[in-house]
Amino acid sequence: MKIMLSLLLVALSFLNAQKVLVMNSNSQVDRYHQVEDAFKTSFTHPATYVDISKMDEKEIQNYLYEVYPDIVYTIGTKAYQYAYKYIPEKKIFFSSIVNYERLSSTKRYFGVSNELHSGMQLTLIKSFFPTIKDLTVIYSKYTEDILEHYKQEAKNLNIKLSTQKISTPDMIDKEKIAKTDGLLLIADPILMKDEAKVKEIFRDMKRYRKPIFAYHELFIAHGATLVISIDANTIGRQIASMIHSFSSDNAFTPIQVPVGTTVIFNQRVANQLSRAYTPAALGVASKVVK
Repeated sequence: MKIMLSLLLVALSFLNAQKVLVMNSNSQVDRYHQVEDAFKTSFTHPATYVDISKMDEKEIQNYLYEVYPDIVYTIGTKAYQYAYKYIPEKKIFFSSIVNYERLSSTKRYFGVSNELHSGMQLTLIKSFFPTIKDLTVIYSKYTEDILEHYKQEAKNLNIKLSTQKISTPDMIDKEKIAKTDGLLLIADPILMKDEAKVKEIFRDMKRYRKPIFAYHELFIAHGATLVISIDANTIGRQIASMIHSFSSDNAFTPIQVPVGTTVIFNQRVANQLSRAYTPAALGVASKVVK
């Protein structure tokens, strides 16, 4: 017992001796704010918090060199890129980054991806709509890695993925989407930067009576049939746990998928589209829109 207590005290003293910096790309962004708040609640040791949204690059550089943390938790792409650029020798944890695999990295980086496990998403879609056989996925050079994960899992579930690669939103062929069983929407920056085009797609899919399966609850208002999204609070707690494990020299998975999910089923839209669904699947939904 004394040995275990001594080891625990050593681990705690090590973490307390470490300078921990939490760098938020923009705490005014709701999901970034939620993640940081959840981290604060779960992380029981001293940490410094900074919002870099109103700082220019020189200010950020000077700040990082002045604080010079042992561990930095970056929330969002901007924070990660600056930490990697100016203090790559430090331990960098990250979250809230779309397709983290495209970023520059070192052996010292750890984090929680912004994408749910693709197999779990496709399995949930199948559980609600077992007749689904062919889904359209729109992607670009920025989300090729994400698409590959979906392709591997789709084969296991006998789902065909009809893909459309775009470099501009105008390249989307909606007639081809209409020939499939629905649209699986991923967080592609080329498509998402054109809000008018996204709304147009939702209107057209409604006209074609095709469901859209999305990744954020905001799409429910536009007519998504099923939303499977990450739980921001869980991500903050995961990162806190990972830093505790790292500092205590306990084993942990360096890159993790989010463990928390929110499933919203738009029953009203499913009925409007005349899409048959499995009533028993409603039990897994966090929320049902009637």
